[in-house]
Amino acid sequence: MNDDRASHEDRASRPKTTESAEVGSAVAPVAGVAPLVGSAPWAVVVLGHGSRNPAALEVLQKVASLLALQTGWTVVHASLGFNKPSLSEAVVSLYERGFRDILVAPYLLFAGNHVALDIPEQLESVLAIHPDLSVRLTDPLGLDLRLISVLESRVRGARGEEGAVAASSVNSPAEIEGKSFEIIEGLLPELPLTADERAVVVRVVHATGDPSLASQLVFSVGAVERGLRALRAGAPVVCDVNMVKSGLVPSLRRLGISVDCLVDTAGAAEVASSEGITRSAAALRAMRESLEGAVVVIGNAPTALLEIVRMEREEGIRPALVVGVPVGFVAAAESKDALMASPLAHITLPGLRGGTPIAVAATNALARLAAPDASVFAGSPRASKTTADADRGAPCT
Repeated sequence: MNDDRASHEDRASRPKTTESAEVGSAVAPVAGVAPLVGSAPWAVVVLGHGSRNPAALEVLQKVASLLALQTGWTVVHASLGFNKPSLSEAVVSLYERGFRDILVAPYLLFAGNHVALDIPEQLESVLAIHPDLSVRLTDPLGLDLRLISVLESRVRGARGEEGAVAASSVNSPAEIEGKSFEIIEGLLPELPLTADERAVVVRVVHATGDPSLASQLVFSVGAVERGLRALRAGAPVVCDVNMVKSGLVPSLRRLGISVDCLVDTAGAAEVASSEGITRSAAALRAMRESLEGAVVVIGNAPTALLEIVRMEREEGIRPALVVGVPVGFVAAAESKDALMASPLAHITLPGLRGGTPIAVAATNALARLAAPDASVFAGSPRASKTTADADRGAPCT
């Protein structure tokens, strides 16, 4: 990706411009108006280093084409040097085609001077001429387990071991889990979390294989402590779907706690039909007396989460903790925004992402922390589900 060194001067002592992107931000604004939303046209520029070797440009072109094919997005390529189009030329071309929200995705390994200095400098004149343009900068490729796998594949290929499975003396479930956590801890950044919050984060990353979630999970102040107190006191646990329930039962059974599932609530379907609400919302209304002080786990149904927030606001019902991570494109993000704006103690993941594996992993982490003796879980089968398991479940509303 950085195979040729462009003829740039030494920038070690150069001050950053005011438009420099903030290194480490997932999507940092470079300049221009606030990011556009809704149906506003947007596009992606895959930005390469550039090279005198034509093969490098061919790779960049294929990367942009494959990203467009995989996502359906409008994607173009650009280079910092040597090749055409340049970044400014690509942005101007997109602007002329009607795009006003442009994301620049550096096909570079590190957030060095190219990201901090060169990219903003190349965009200065464009942004000065087009004040209605929003340009945002993604993180470079950086530290990502998927790249480690690619690197491993390259080394194995050079050794004639393509497709071979890594040899390891780690064979027992406990050893494999321990090794996984060691890798996860090495990937996690420094985060303003308590030890118990970090333990929840580690379990979620382990269950999903996605280290990026570590900095995205949101804990309200004291939420984990409230949840632990409730579980140690034997508080009931209520979840939205049977897939979540099946993931929670093994861990919670060891604490002597049963799990109630909203979809199993008698009469909920009839109430939902007569009142024009979803079954999960109707079930919560039927269970209102048992929700006070309970731990509520929502992994799939955003309407259930919205109902919990409504019940707190209008009826004063307050569970001890809400693990609210519904997934989806309709009401999921909004329901989590409503939860974060409420006084309810919560663990959540803003945006569209979420689902059964995250809900189960977070709650099982709490169950392990709440156990008076960690040996309670020794040798027990892992309760967390994989993403593939979650995908087989029926969608909830």
